[in-house]
Amino acid sequence: MKRLRPRRLGRVKFKNPPINELVISLFHLPLIEMKAQHIGVYWDRIRDRYPNCDQQPPVSLNATFPEASGEIFPLPRFWFHSGPGSTLIQVQRDAFMFNWRKAGENEYPHYESVRQRFYEELDVYLAFLQAAFGHTIDVVNRSELTYMNVVTQNDFWSTPPEIGNLVPPLSGLAMLPGTGRLSGVNSTSTYQVAENLHVDLAVRLGRRIDTSEIVAMLEIKAHGTPEGLSLSAIGPWLDAAHAAALELFLNATNKDVQKMIWKPS
Repeated sequence: MKRLRPRRLGRVKFKNPPINELVISLFHLPLIEMKAQHIGVYWDRIRDRYPNCDQQPPVSLNATFPEASGEIFPLPRFWFHSGPGSTLIQVQRDAFMFNWRKAGENEYPHYESVRQRFYEELDVYLAFLQAAFGHTIDVVNRSELTYMNVVTQNDFWSTPPEIGNLVPPLSGLAMLPGTGRLSGVNSTSTYQVAENLHVDLAVRLGRRIDTSEIVAMLEIKAHGTPEGLSLSAIGPWLDAAHAAALELFLNATNKDVQKMIWKPS
């Protein structure tokens, strides 16, 4: 297998990045012994920082969700947060996820800070698993680093046919002869960076709930497995995934938009 190493790119940071959410996810072998009462014990450890707990359907890499014997209902995915726009921890029987979410004027703290917070919260979760079950996470089936960007109307892009002014590789979609005026976009491409790292670029158009303003949503998801499926190899994999996601973002989006709207610092 080709060894995965972080790429040595000149690091680019933007003053006004379009990022709306960054998610770091680990999918591991299911903890069959975990039940709802254990979630309550874990919540007690973090409730001072994450006072709210919500339930969501599980995210699954397969067609079925892991269940424990004797359960009346499958264990859901749990959200722990302190309110809209806050950081978010997600836990389910076979996954741990950490989200940074934008709301209002809170500034994106950049990848390094989110990565550090992820590790801090993962350490708390692993300590809980060790205390509750006598073991932690041994095998990581899949890792993900997901950037969700929301681009509002600007001097370069404001209508669907102008999507090429934002994402130049899509410019041909607006100029297909005899097909009418482009009214929507829903496109996904996947690129292989290494044997254990792929990056997806999804572009779609939507509207803001509060203003009905059209927006472009660019989701970049790096996914794969750390070296040897090992939890200890997550760090190098995340750094390589971050470098690949950044490179794809820079290559896929208009250089003038980067310079004049997002403004490299």
